[in-house]
Amino acid sequence: MGRVAGRWNWGGPDGVRSRAVRSLVREVLRPIAAGGRKACSPLPSGRRLLLLHLDGVGRSQLDAALREGYVPNVAQLLDSGRYGVSSCRAGAPTSTPAFQAGLLYGCEGDIPGYTWYDKRRRCAVRMDSSEDARRLEEELHRRGDPLLSGGSVYCSIFSGGAPRRWALSGIFEMLTPEDFGWDEGAPAASLLRDLSAAALVHVATAGRIGGALLVDVASGMVETARWASHVGSLQHEPQFLFHRVLTECLFSEFAANATVIDVARGTPIVYACFIGYDEYAHRRGPYSRMAMLKLFELDRALGRILAAVDAVPELNYEVYLFSDHGQAATRPAEQIVGESLGEHLLSDTPSRSEHLRPVAFGGAGGGDAAAAAAHARWLRALARSLPGALGKVALGWARHTAKALDAAQPEGTRADGPLLVVPAGDIAHVYSTEATEPCLEPELRMRHPGFLERCAHSPVVGVALVRGAHGPLALRNGRRFDLCRLSDAAEVSRLIGHPLAATYCKDLLGLRSAGDVVLIGAGAGQTVAYPWEFGSHGGLAADELETFVVHPAELGEAPFAQVVRPRDLHAFFRARTLFAERPGEARRAASR
Repeated sequence: MGRVAGRWNWGGPDGVRSRAVRSLVREVLRPIAAGGRKACSPLPSGRRLLLLHLDGVGRSQLDAALREGYVPNVAQLLDSGRYGVSSCRAGAPTSTPAFQAGLLYGCEGDIPGYTWYDKRRRCAVRMDSSEDARRLEEELHRRGDPLLSGGSVYCSIFSGGAPRRWALSGIFEMLTPEDFGWDEGAPAASLLRDLSAAALVHVATAGRIGGALLVDVASGMVETARWASHVGSLQHEPQFLFHRVLTECLFSEFAANATVIDVARGTPIVYACFIGYDEYAHRRGPYSRMAMLKLFELDRALGRILAAVDAVPELNYEVYLFSDHGQAATRPAEQIVGESLGEHLLSDTPSRSEHLRPVAFGGAGGGDAAAAAAHARWLRALARSLPGALGKVALGWARHTAKALDAAQPEGTRADGPLLVVPAGDIAHVYSTEATEPCLEPELRMRHPGFLERCAHSPVVGVALVRGAHGPLALRNGRRFDLCRLSDAAEVSRLIGHPLAATYCKDLLGLRSAGDVVLIGAGAGQTVAYPWEFGSHGGLAADELETFVVHPAELGEAPFAQVVRPRDLHAFFRARTLFAERPGEARRAASR
């Protein structure tokens, strides 16, 4: 395993920082917190579980980080012999909200990605919206089995039954004194202990955030200028600068330090999601130096948590480190076809890449969407004819115009039409607005003649998925695959590049809110990102589907290798909360 070597280490598992955290927890925090009102008993099984989620880090990215020394604390955990790493699969879509719905509630949510279009309500659904997250979680809570009841959750979309103050679904609820450790019914001595434990740690959190904020903003601005010069575009860069400051200076620090407090209190089950790497991988690529350096920063935060666990072995914490999905290195569709996906699909005239085959275009677009696509194309043509800065201004205007073709944009920004497109990583959903329920292939061909051919022959589409009259179908060039036929399913899996790809294609088409046509970016000779990004997920590339679980060694070798969907993980962790297994049962429970 990779390590960061040195005779004197400030960081790392044996460094000054980890030793200081162990001393703080063992000698200060635990004695204070143990007498507080928030001190907790273990789970019914007698265990305590610590679920640490590295967002967007697939198995191949973890292996690269271990090999190159970017995760010394994880490497030390594995080298100790107390923990092992097992392969695992993410399920489809390879998206955080779908994963968290399965993990935290044990049921399939109608969640086809991070963003999509609700044809019944005629509006976009976004998982960065607390209102949308709250509405979906209410449905999950009715149908599912909350995993985190009696525990804590940090930086998650859904709360899983824990108090949801620090989940997106509850982040904008009115703050109360209880959110800061106040308990009106607690004795004064217990209350003082709870508040003191929180204050000790979060003063350090505030100091770290304040000290790093200006440095992170300044370094981010310099790096943004260099990147924009390299790729010739500032797309998403202002938002990325804002997000990187949030994820580096605020979210990861808060999640790590809040988890340390919970460990000192003996909170029976804690779920903390660390989101920084995923954002960096989208914008710079999953194996880029910036993304790996962010992973190194997250490993430092994990080191504090692991040191806290080591400080209180009597609390019997089991640590699980895992991911929701990986990231595939991608090339933006705009770099391949010279325009956005909306322009490429919704215009009523052929694109420059469609000269090989005649296609009927009249029913493909129409409405405001076709007009916006035509306008954006005209601006791109103008940009090519203008010199220097004028051309860049026209190109920026074209890209701004094309944003209206993303159906996940807010109402008033989105251009309406008979077809709407949601680019969502290396997967895209296309919706016919002429029907409120999912359309079958015959209806699509009748309502939008030529459109399925346009998708199937596109150079940025690996396969186009559609609901056939008799079952799920995949289309590619002139070929048609019945996903319920074993030979066709095997061929689709081969085209996409993963043995379970056809199974996951069927899962996607089984979601009511998935597009009437679902475009998969893997399988076109490269993995294509439909938005402007260089690392993607949501689709079915192998690097996205293959993930990992770092687990106690007592579970045996590769106990999670048979996990196919997130609800399989829920079943395992639910059993760990409820039952003390007899010898030999742990591995069988993980593999079911």
